[in-house]
Amino acid sequence: MSSAKVFEKGSPVRRWAPWIAVAVVAVAALSIAAFGTRSAPTAQDRVSSISQTVKCPVCSGESVAESNAPASQEIRRQIAEQVQQGQTDEEIRSFYSAKYGQAILLTPSASGVNVLVWILPIVALAVGIAALVIVFRRWSSMPQERATDEDRELVESALHVEEQADVDDPHGEGASR
Repeated sequence: MSSAKVFEKGSPVRRWAPWIAVAVVAVAALSIAAFGTRSAPTAQDRVSSISQTVKCPVCSGESVAESNAPASQEIRRQIAEQVQQGQTDEEIRSFYSAKYGQAILLTPSASGVNVLVWILPIVALAVGIAALVIVFRRWSSMPQERATDEDRELVESALHVEEQADVDDPHGEGASR
């Protein structure tokens, strides 16, 4: 099979090549983002990261990291102590969740009903992409409408009638007079 036939209009390679290219780029970008070179987080990085995910108990809509309220300062100090004691990030978040309730966490856990918060955006994106693919395929498979000889004759006769009207109406006022 020659390369000219492989890339002919309507060939499977020509139809799927752009989709394969998009998939390769998406997988490469996600791989780089997920597995990029990162050094091990320092204790201060961990304290900062955990503080971003715990809500200030006295402020409205602020994390412990953003708030300067005495309660937030105390929680940041406690988080630093817990990190120094070797507790994991999840253990520290669980401690505050048990102490203040699940609402203290700015990022919901990925278990139980909360898993929907993580899955639904991905499902919505997949459904949207699938819908776009279906719509674009329908548009590309729609027959192209071409003007027939009858259509051309109709346009010519209409243009001829307009030219005739312009000759009969030297002032360009149309039939309003």
